Amino acid sequence: MKNDLRLDGIRNLGLPEIPDRDVFSRITLLATMMLDCPIALLSAVEDTRHWFLGCTGTDLDETPTEDSFCVMCVQSEEPLLIADARQDPRLCGSALVTGAPFIRSYLGVPIRTDDGVLLGALCAISHEPGAFRAEQIASLAMLAQLAEQSLTLHARTRALSLANAALQQTSQIFRQAERAVNVGSWRVDIATRRLHWSDQVYAITGLDPGHSVSVPDAVHMYHPHDRQMVSDALRDTIEDGKPFMFETSIRRRDGEPRRIRVVGERIDMDGRPDSVAGIILDCTEEHLRNVALKRAAERDQLTGLYNRASFDRRLAGAMQKVETEPVTIALLDLDGFKEVNDTLGHLVGDRVLETISERLKTRMAPGMFLARWGGDEFAMLFPTSMPLAAVTAFLEDVLIELDDMPPLGSTLLKIGATCGVARMTTQASSEEIMRRADLALYRGKDAGRGAVVCWDEQIEARQSERQKAIAQLRGALNHGRAMAAYQPIVDLENGAIVSVEALLRLRDEDGRLLEASEVFAALLDPELSRRVSRVMLDSVVADGPAILALFGPDTRIGLNLSEADLRRGDFVQHLIDVIDDSPLTPRNITIEVTETMLIDAGGQLRASLAMLDDCGFTICLDDFGTGFSSLTHLRAFPIHKVKIDRDFIAAIAEDHQARLIIQAIIQMGGNLGLRVVVEGVETEEQELFLRAIGCPLVQGYRYGRPALLPDLLAAFGGQRETGAPLRLRA
Repeated sequence: MKNDLRLDGIRNLGLPEIPDRDVFSRITLLATMMLDCPIALLSAVEDTRHWFLGCTGTDLDETPTEDSFCVMCVQSEEPLLIADARQDPRLCGSALVTGAPFIRSYLGVPIRTDDGVLLGALCAISHEPGAFRAEQIASLAMLAQLAEQSLTLHARTRALSLANAALQQTSQIFRQAERAVNVGSWRVDIATRRLHWSDQVYAITGLDPGHSVSVPDAVHMYHPHDRQMVSDALRDTIEDGKPFMFETSIRRRDGEPRRIRVVGERIDMDGRPDSVAGIILDCTEEHLRNVALKRAAERDQLTGLYNRASFDRRLAGAMQKVETEPVTIALLDLDGFKEVNDTLGHLVGDRVLETISERLKTRMAPGMFLARWGGDEFAMLFPTSMPLAAVTAFLEDVLIELDDMPPLGSTLLKIGATCGVARMTTQASSEEIMRRADLALYRGKDAGRGAVVCWDEQIEARQSERQKAIAQLRGALNHGRAMAAYQPIVDLENGAIVSVEALLRLRDEDGRLLEASEVFAALLDPELSRRVSRVMLDSVVADGPAILALFGPDTRIGLNLSEADLRRGDFVQHLIDVIDDSPLTPRNITIEVTETMLIDAGGQLRASLAMLDDCGFTICLDDFGTGFSSLTHLRAFPIHKVKIDRDFIAAIAEDHQARLIIQAIIQMGGNLGLRVVVEGVETEEQELFLRAIGCPLVQGYRYGRPALLPDLLAAFGGQRETGAPLRLRA
């Protein structure tokens, strides 16, 4: 019965004979814009076919009812939402799903006559699953109401007064729909080139409704870079009937920029081009959201620089052409930044990063790409035409500028930087060139910081040696093959052994005893150096009572700590607690640190040294004279003992200046109340010289090589029993 009523309604309305279906195509066009989909149809459902009064996005005129989604919508007599036709058992085999137009998502609203007879449906179609939401039914229903009223208008064309009222009502609904979604309609008469705008287009452009606007005036409102594109699109549509859609920016009459999406197509009358019509959608808010999302995905939130992901993408693109266009990158890492965070707080650290980022941005030349790689590290990609020498010169200038930044805080913390550079001309991965730059950076840090270092084969070889050393050290630590050996420190005046220095020794898998110098590169690893320090501390505590029994209760045992140890307050507290729980006292322990550790000292490192000094430990400055600002260190840190580096005593035979330096340091130490030890004494000539200048303490092979505790006891146990001076000859 309902099917008969529908067929009668279609025939009575004369729908197949409607000559001008432009209004229905405009409704479907508006539906595609409102629902952001490629296809919209206004259908009439008959016995064996359903055909289209209006359509946008497809060339289909009709389809069989057995493949029709709209038939299901009409039969249900209510809106129909299908999220994924391929997952719907009723539709997954439909030719419209498996073939063109490849329907995945469908949203349809039934179309009725004035007296409620179902005629067909207004639907939106997408090739993507999940394209529509239930909340969009109301928008489509509003357009369906517009279609129903248009059908009513057609049915009442014989009554001019009623038809006029219906047109006014339809126009009002159009205006309401335009305002609801900020969409306006426009039309250009091809014969006269006269432009017609709806009220909403005037609202979007900021012009008064009714204001006469020519096509050139409208084109002039677009961004200058897009004006030719707009003119070309309109011309191509007029000449070839080719529809267009583009997104661009305009400037309103009040100067406010807006982002718009424009759609247009040619309208033919009686087979001849009549006009070009379309819509304008104000998509400013959507555009700003997309820009913000894109920036969040590409930019570092703190500094505004490109982020690591953006750099990775840019580098990957460059590496695809590396064989014809060389790729050069640099990693820049800040020196002293951790102390800023530890001492002055992360807010100050953030301001430092922002300041440095701005300085780096101002230095960037065209073709350079700068990104924040992470933490206090920055990455740079250079133009392919820039020689390596020019890159290193540029980076050296950058480091000089950063080094000129004023000190921070009351402790005058300095910020500097070190750069690692890598250049490749052969096929390789992005990870490989980054690895090389990182190795070069590591080498620069190891060599004293503040330098630009380029990757080369020697750096690669050192890295290989370092990895081998790391494997050796980690294996020894994991299997209990790390231990302490002790080297005597002798009072030169009476030959008494007053101290020993605990030195790392390892046994390899073959039982061979290795010195720390053979795995020195591995000791630069913070994690391994901390493990070594704990092993050495445990050895000193275990061996200490025997050493004190051998050499006397006032004997001091030197323990070397790394920068990684002192920067962790928990290790320092652990050391204090362990000594408190042992037979040893802080007076028996000398903490040895190197000058290079103190160059950028601040924050936790400075606090750790102060804590150890307050507890009674002796702080010794090792390798004195080889670092920077040695006298400043003596004043700024709680140093009570210094060791003159072995290079000075080794050079006294041919270098008179070395003699003078040793004599000056010993005299200065005496005046400052510091205990002074000369390291590396191996010959009688060296000893005679040191006696002559009043050197108090010496250490070296002349007085004993480092020995494990059993060997130490074997060498000196007999002398202790006889009361002879405890002295071991090489």
